[in-house]
Amino acid sequence: MFKSNLKGSTRLFSKIAFMGIALAVFSSQSFGVAALYGKLSCISGHICGSNGQPVQLRGMSMYGWTNACGYAFYNASCINNLATTWHCKAIRMPYQPNGSIPMTQINAVIQACIDNGIYVIVDWHGSTAASQAVTFFKTVATQWHTYPNIMYEPWNEPSGVQWTPTIKPYMETVIAAIRAIDTGNIIICGNPNWDQQPQSAAADPITDFKNIAYSMHFYAASHPEASFGPGISTCISKGCAIFITEYGTCNASGGSPLNLPATTTWYTFLDANKIGSTNWGVECQDENGAAAFQKSASSTGPWAASDLTSDGAFVKAYIMAGATDVAPNDLQRSNVPVKNAVLTGANAKSGIFTISGVRCPSGAKLPNGLYVVEDHGSVMVKNMVK
Repeated sequence: MFKSNLKGSTRLFSKIAFMGIALAVFSSQSFGVAALYGKLSCISGHICGSNGQPVQLRGMSMYGWTNACGYAFYNASCINNLATTWHCKAIRMPYQPNGSIPMTQINAVIQACIDNGIYVIVDWHGSTAASQAVTFFKTVATQWHTYPNIMYEPWNEPSGVQWTPTIKPYMETVIAAIRAIDTGNIIICGNPNWDQQPQSAAADPITDFKNIAYSMHFYAASHPEASFGPGISTCISKGCAIFITEYGTCNASGGSPLNLPATTTWYTFLDANKIGSTNWGVECQDENGAAAFQKSASSTGPWAASDLTSDGAFVKAYIMAGATDVAPNDLQRSNVPVKNAVLTGANAKSGIFTISGVRCPSGAKLPNGLYVVEDHGSVMVKNMVK
């Protein structure tokens, strides 16, 4: 049942009975994969995991235009490969108000993210009336609100309007509709000038609802960190969490040229401030710019190095560099060093685990891929190599 290369395998589970959770561990497979960092929240200017510590989610943004080079990638196999071979911890999924992307594909992407234990940002990729966004997000929230993997982005890149009096009331309307169904998952708010002025939102933040973050978009060849980073720093100093829901290594049009040194400067800033990001994008349309894949690449994966563009290879390396930051509930990947976690507490009556100081779900929902083992006299929780 379990695959292990540990010595002394006969000692496996020797102390589980003592904790009264043996049956719960064996039944954990039926509950799927726990979200990497549990339920996220916004605390003191940062997006944090269930242990209250800041987390940095690196990942990719899907592309909602053209079936052949865009939303053909909206499938479970693509997400599985992005999660397991690129080590994406977040996927942003744009949905266009014209409904060109079938909801079956939207739901397939969401389900695949949940199945892989990663997070998904559901993005209303338009600036139409709030009533349309409300209808869409009520549908999404009703189906998926019980999962901690879900985040919402109600308005992509407002332009030509200001935070007050236009954007903030729109956000509050959509947020109220979501919160009537989903009381806690993070909602990421757009802001003026194509999501490049989060500081204007931070000056008059949304305070009637909890777990509200703000988006920031940049394209490195057009938006240097020296010009736009200070606005982000202002937001954090005011207690407003930021997520880079869209960025590119190229210019704002999505085309060439790439500016990889400028992107590296941005990466340094994001890492220093524990800011998550999703790169635009999972597509092959802008083959010489923002596209991660060559036009010959499969829309389902897996992908060889020859399937990637220069942009794709560069961004993949950044995302994978974050794979060593193994989350408490992360499945052990075959090419990531094994990470042990000391079981520092267990409530035999409720089956609640504390792993290296992180409170984990009840025993019946012990994250898939984790098992308890006695190793050299200590009770440990180890990630099973997948």
